[in-house]
This record gives sequence, structure tokens and C-alpha cells, in this order.
Amino acid sequence: MKDFFLLLVILFFLCGTASAKEVNREKCASYINMYCTRCHTSGRICDGLKKNDEDGWRKIISEMAENDSDIDQDVQVTVHACLTSMPADDPVVCAKKSD
Repeated sequence: MKDFFLLLVILFFLCGTASAKEVNREKCASYINMYCTRCHTSGRICDGLKKNDEDGWRKIISEMAENDSDIDQDVQVTVHACLTSMPADDPVVCAKKSD
């Protein structure tokens, strides 16, 4: 029985890791422009790519969702996957660094 649960945990971990790697860059750009840049410059988000890890982004996105009813759970999950998979200088948010 323990082996079954261990296998189940491993499968969930692997599925979560695989889905995080398959982030649609167009959807990322669209969601970030639609939700994040309403209140923040792309430069601020770009700076966040250098500072925040998965937990940091999760906290930030959760706080933003509390202030904006348009940011539902699906949007939160997608934006989190986008921001945590982007390199520190990703052009999706860093192209307009002068903001």
C-alpha cells in the first residue's frame, strides 16, 4: 500500500513538473498584459523575475487576486506558471524595461 501512495505522489509531481514546462508564451504575454500591467509596469514585473521564486510569485499573485475579482484561479495558475518559468530577462516582460 505504501508503494502505491509513493508511486501516486511521484506521478503527481512529474505531471505537475511537465505541465509547468509546457507554458504557452502567447498566453503568458496575453495574461500578463491583460492582468498584471493594469497596475504594474512591465519593468517592475521584469525586476520581479530576478527576485521572486515560486513561493514569492504565488504570494504576490494571491494578493493581487484579492484586490481584483477578475483574476480567477485559472488565471492565477497560468500567470504563476508563466512567471516562474521565465528567465530573468524574458522579453515578454522585459522588452519595455524603460517603463
